[in-house]
Amino acid sequence: MEESFKRLKSETEEISEEQKNIREGQRQVKEKFGIIESECEELKRETRLIIQRSARSQGN
Repeated sequence: MEESFKRLKSETEEISEEQKNIREGQRQVKEKFGIIESECEELKRETRLIIQRSARSQGN
């Protein structure tokens, strides 16, 4: 019986560690998506500026 409890405790600790690793991985993915989203917005701004400049030079 004690052997079963030790095994169960060990498995529970292992699962807890795996869950901790999963949460950390999810946090990192969320952070990376935030960075990608920010870069995407910057590219959109730069594209709009290029289009505006191009339109002005076409108008001349």
